[in-house]
Amino acid sequence: MSDIKTNIPVQRKQSFWIRLVKSFLKTQIGKHIAFTLGIKGFDRVGYSLIKFKGFDKNGNKVYAKPSLFQFSYNSRVNKGAALQASLMSGSALGSCASPLPPIYIALSTASLTPAYGDTTLASETVVAGIARALGTVQNYVSPGTVVDAAASYDIYKQFTLTGAGTTVVSSALFDAASTGNMFAEANFGTSAVMATNDILQVTWTVNI
Repeated sequence: MSDIKTNIPVQRKQSFWIRLVKSFLKTQIGKHIAFTLGIKGFDRVGYSLIKFKGFDKNGNKVYAKPSLFQFSYNSRVNKGAALQASLMSGSALGSCASPLPPIYIALSTASLTPAYGDTTLASETVVAGIARALGTVQNYVSPGTVVDAAASYDIYKQFTLTGAGTTVVSSALFDAASTGNMFAEANFGTSAVMATNDILQVTWTVNI
């Protein structure tokens, strides 16, 4: 074990101003500002709902125009931090079992009160068509020409509800199709009220 003295990371210091800034950054406004500024570690989730209108004379499904994307900002849980550290170090850290990239999108019918110790998504739905599914990783944005700037990428999934009508309220990212390690969770800005055949397009954006 090295006995070299190191400085305490700023995020572990607890002066009044540090606590004040950290408290602000936990609000949706604070997270929005941090994400917009490209600060690493601030992620968001958004969705667009496409309502099913019926069938045309040829029996083809007819849909309304997609709604505007509604974004909110997530809470990375402790297990998500351990997952990220495990993937970067090549070692299973923080009791993170079998760490894999968190690219599975899960949906929930519950409004969340995110907590650092959360490991499962409350009321995760398994309704046909909107159960947890593998997302598509896309839209990588490089840091550009600025040293130590943030990069980002999206995880996208289009869900089509084939089961009974369901109201989707929140979402989370996992590293497996079932169980697995949860990376982050968030309530949607507004609930997505879905009827059978409606389409929900969900995008998580991760800043690193």
